[in-house]
Amino acid sequence: MGLKLASTLAVMFLFALMYAVVFTIGVWFLPSNLFGLLLMIAFTVGIVLLQYGISPLIVGWIYRIDWIEYEEYANRYPHLADAVEKVVAIREIKPPKLGIIHDLNPQAFTFGWTKNSARLVITDGILHYLDDNEQRAVVAHELGHIVHNDFILMTVVFAIPLVLLTIARWSYYTARFSSFRSSKDDDAGSYIGLALIVVAVVSYISYWIGFLISLFVSRIREYFADQHAAELTENPNYLSTALVKIAYGLLANGTKKEIKQHQKSKVRALRGLGIFDPKKAKDVAVQTMDRNGKLSKHSVEAAAGWDLFNPWAKYFQTFSTHPLPAKRIQRLNEQCATYGVPIEYDFSGARKIKEQQVGKSMAGEFITDLFVYKLPTLIFIILIALSAGWIFGFLGFLPLGTLATINTIVLLWAIGFFVMGFGVIARTSFMYRSGFEPDNVVELITTINVSPVRPRPSIIEGVIVGKGIAGYWLSEDLYFQDNTGLMYIDYRFGFRLMDFWWALRRADQLVGQKVKIQGWYRRGPSPYFQVDTIWTESGRRFRNYSKHMTYISAVLFFIIGVFLFYLWFTVL
Repeated sequence: MGLKLASTLAVMFLFALMYAVVFTIGVWFLPSNLFGLLLMIAFTVGIVLLQYGISPLIVGWIYRIDWIEYEEYANRYPHLADAVEKVVAIREIKPPKLGIIHDLNPQAFTFGWTKNSARLVITDGILHYLDDNEQRAVVAHELGHIVHNDFILMTVVFAIPLVLLTIARWSYYTARFSSFRSSKDDDAGSYIGLALIVVAVVSYISYWIGFLISLFVSRIREYFADQHAAELTENPNYLSTALVKIAYGLLANGTKKEIKQHQKSKVRALRGLGIFDPKKAKDVAVQTMDRNGKLSKHSVEAAAGWDLFNPWAKYFQTFSTHPLPAKRIQRLNEQCATYGVPIEYDFSGARKIKEQQVGKSMAGEFITDLFVYKLPTLIFIILIALSAGWIFGFLGFLPLGTLATINTIVLLWAIGFFVMGFGVIARTSFMYRSGFEPDNVVELITTINVSPVRPRPSIIEGVIVGKGIAGYWLSEDLYFQDNTGLMYIDYRFGFRLMDFWWALRRADQLVGQKVKIQGWYRRGPSPYFQVDTIWTESGRRFRNYSKHMTYISAVLFFIIGVFLFYLWFTVL
């Protein structure tokens, strides 16, 4: 998860909580007329303005940012200061406040109120893994958000669906509860209630349409920021190669000989973990590179193949604020001719790689994933449908005969809860399969037939180089590097209190340690590795019980099923 997205979600959660509480109070105590609706809309707009006003302060508080004076920044990073000065001079804006997060997770983001009061933050990872041109491109991208006034624009864009949601909720709750407040009970009141329900439905549908449009606008703004980076650096490839490193975690620094020597030294360092035998170690880093020491075209195209051809990619693209990396690189490629530079990665071989891995179509895998993931929900929907049929039969609308009894419906739900319990077990077995094999980042990233539901069980070895959300003191997740690349490590426990404890007591302690991690590689908007077990060089072991937590719902379903069977046998 990128820092920009993470910070936005954190702030939005705080204000969503406030919105929910105050909205509930307003529904009960404000008058159920047009004046009450206007008050609720005014409250919603007020929440948006409050969020806009104090969110930069909150972001500055929840992230460990080392703010640097401009003169010192220019002395340390003259190539980055040059990009800032160029934009400031051309756009006639004030220089942004500049900061560094001391974490090797390569991320960058900007926040603030206006283009003249912006903050621009990068991590040590940007400086460590990217070359100077790529660093300038990343900073230029963030400067693009500043000069385009995206802070203000996106606040307005996302406020509109929220107002529509307020109208929908007000209409629904007013129609539902206004009869308890009114002394009248006539036909006019019934018609008004029906009209309010219609307004609620239309507003709610409009909210979802508006929300999707807002996400689309957000993705367009990212493309504009990419275009700004290409204009400033006069070479779109700089941002493309930066995206490959940041989004896919593929690394290649130095010549093939240097990488090979570096890989050997790290293998020896990891021997104490029982990870590699130096005598048998393969050139795992070299496979990401071509003979010139650059990232190989095959590796990049295979990594991009998921974005381009996996059906899950279309789903995540629709509900994401950012375009998928491969889509952004394709847009940047379209600009290469303008600057007279050849395209670095054209993805011309991506389809062939995808077909070699999974065939021409992935529809079957996608449908299977959805079926497995939604299996308990599907069973519940079937139970609801059968129950509705039973009700119609009980009322005499359907010829169910002796089946339309209380005993029948209780038995149906008893069986249904047991089936849902087994459905949860089946889903867990599919999503948390065994068969862990030694792997490396490049092999995982270049696997196309994975999803949030369909994992690749693996064991990876390397070093924890940072937090999953760089600089965020409550980030329970980690960032990992082996000899081939970088990977986001998801330590999601399934119980928020345990995640909080891990973030405070353990996550920081693991940064810088050599580790072996067993878990499941998955792919969402970004690649990530979900933890089962972490072993450190010192011999410590950390288990994650997220898999086991999924069985709690199965146990609850079985308990309810047993209780209903008891009623069916003894009471009814």
